[in-house]
Amino acid sequence: MQAYKILRTDGIYPFHVVDQDGLPHLELTLYACIAPKYHSSRTARAYVKEVVAFASWTASHPVVIRQNWQLLGAPEQVRALLAFFFTSEMKCVVALGKDRLGFETRRIEPTWETGRRLERLLAALRSFYGALRLCGRYHYDNPMDADGARQRIEKERRRLVTAHIQTHGRGPMPPESGVDLVREVRFSAAYFRLRGDKWLPEVLDDPSLMNAVVTAGDQWGWSMREMGLVRVLFDTGCRLHEACHLTMADWFHSRFMKELVSINKGSHGRRTKRLFITDRTVKVLQRYVDEQRVLFDPYQRNLAAFAKLPTELLRDIPLFLTKRGTPLDPDHFRRDYWAPALSSSGLQLRCHQVRHWFVTMALNDVHKRSRSEEELQNSRGAIRELMAWKTDMLPTYDQAIRRHNLPELAHHIHVRMEQEHSAALARKKKQSATKGTALKTASQQMLEEMLGP
Repeated sequence: MQAYKILRTDGIYPFHVVDQDGLPHLELTLYACIAPKYHSSRTARAYVKEVVAFASWTASHPVVIRQNWQLLGAPEQVRALLAFFFTSEMKCVVALGKDRLGFETRRIEPTWETGRRLERLLAALRSFYGALRLCGRYHYDNPMDADGARQRIEKERRRLVTAHIQTHGRGPMPPESGVDLVREVRFSAAYFRLRGDKWLPEVLDDPSLMNAVVTAGDQWGWSMREMGLVRVLFDTGCRLHEACHLTMADWFHSRFMKELVSINKGSHGRRTKRLFITDRTVKVLQRYVDEQRVLFDPYQRNLAAFAKLPTELLRDIPLFLTKRGTPLDPDHFRRDYWAPALSSSGLQLRCHQVRHWFVTMALNDVHKRSRSEEELQNSRGAIRELMAWKTDMLPTYDQAIRRHNLPELAHHIHVRMEQEHSAALARKKKQSATKGTALKTASQQMLEEMLGP
């Protein structure tokens, strides 16, 4: 159970971060309220969740309590706290490092047990301490910056500018001008630096997983809205926020049949991804719109009514509605529908793991069906296009699947070794028996010769 939770309220402070007794944590509440001033709304929510989760871990871990490490302590305390978190919880290797400008850093190397990427946590904490310093609630230098790093970086920049002036008789032009053709030197003041990010997707290859999740939701009491949303996740492997942001125009793209278009990560609201769903999912969504969604639609519109509207109007009408007629929020779905339903059935599965399951099942399928290397590569290319990846994630999944299959591979090797060992023992035993029989026969013959007439 988390030591802190985020509450949405009305008034000057739209968020309150409270402890288990309902008392607010001033600094966490302040950051939750001012983070949208420095970041986009989605980034701010993500950063606040990371910081609150880390603060909850800090407040409840026995070693942290015994060492008296404080979230708002001096930079040395915060760094020790983070180093312990990376090694004990995230299973990372923390090593002493040094920047090229000479200041001390810490190198964070994720291992195969790390389980999740840490860039967001580091960025969130940097934002957290920076915002509190600006508000006068943290009276030290930002602990995420190395000691003296800013001063050394500024000194190096001045040195480079001076050298350019001495050579060209003028200051350097902006890099985007293309006049000086000087590569911009990127300096970092970060104290913690990720190296060798070995994050791998989770391999889920149980074909019955979808049925188990749908059964759990049905037993808990999911409506057709939740069933339709979950079926879209399993059918397409899309992200939860992509499914929650679907509009009636996205589905009208196929006249409310088996294809939808959706936003993608980094598409800035543009519909750049195609989603393909099964006939059963189509029927669930159609029933949802005609029987349940119509009850909460401001104008009680069903599919027939939506089909008559211009596409421009449909773009502003969400597919999945709450009872208040507002778009379904991903966090609301996770917290109030997904988590309790799966917990009641003893399932431990995050929404994003459905995406990993989809890719794993797709890869297994194309590897089984492909009859040639050319056909296999074409099918793998189709998967890349289907997932609308900006970078090729298939090598990462291949590596994850290989590691996932290592126990099975080791088992087959051990079985083979045992078979060879048993066969060798049998041969040796047979040879020993044959040799013993031959020696015994020769002895008997000699004895018979000696005792013979």
